[in-house]
Amino acid sequence: MTNGVTEVVSEETLQLDEPDAQGDFQVVKRKKKIRKKKGQKTFSGAADEELKLLLLEDYSTSIEKYWYQRYLLFSRFDDGVKLDEEGWFSVTPEPVAKHHALRCGSNAIIDGFTGVGGNAIQFAKCAKHVIAVDIDPKKIEYANHNAAVYKVDDRIDFVRGDFFLLAPRLKIYHGFYSFLLFETAKGIASKVVMFLPKNVDINQLAELSLSSRPPWSLEAERNFLNGKLKAITAYFTNPEISTNNDQ
Repeated sequence: MTNGVTEVVSEETLQLDEPDAQGDFQVVKRKKKIRKKKGQKTFSGAADEELKLLLLEDYSTSIEKYWYQRYLLFSRFDDGVKLDEEGWFSVTPEPVAKHHALRCGSNAIIDGFTGVGGNAIQFAKCAKHVIAVDIDPKKIEYANHNAAVYKVDDRIDFVRGDFFLLAPRLKIYHGFYSFLLFETAKGIASKVVMFLPKNVDINQLAELSLSSRPPWSLEAERNFLNGKLKAITAYFTNPEISTNNDQ
């Protein structure tokens, strides 16, 4: 059975302009809303409940609310997508991951903490090359499997290892990271994107950008999913990179 599902992602972007005479940043807000309708394959109520109960046998009951959001996490969930327990609550929802991919463009991208592959899959649809790194072999296995479900596994190099140990050997234009790893990330990428908790302190992000010499530009974006604040995405850019690299 197929039901129409409306996915809504809205972004409120906080752009930090040049500081004024008092040294304070001027904040410019802009909002946009993306609406997408698609058909979703669903099970009957009884079968759906049975699958949920099987899931909860393996994982804690805290996963239950994410089960009901599974098509927002992966629209092709019913095609065999795999998640471990952490993946259920840490994977970037697919509409947000698509937005990240469009923002990052078509250059090569490192996903430093790929998890079960939500972002890497969407990056692979837009970028020339994707390197997906995770220290957990099970996550790498699931990410590779999920990329195959989306038919983009041939566009991603999956690397099992510690990002901090691998970083000195990596050099790429665009890096996507899930934590405040700015010092490490800026050594290997001229653009750094961080997907952060919704309660992150924007002032701390500004301090990170100002800590570089010269200071990196910062754009902080509030990501909303179905009207609720989901996370903050921070986009850092090295100002010394020519605009030609953005093409």
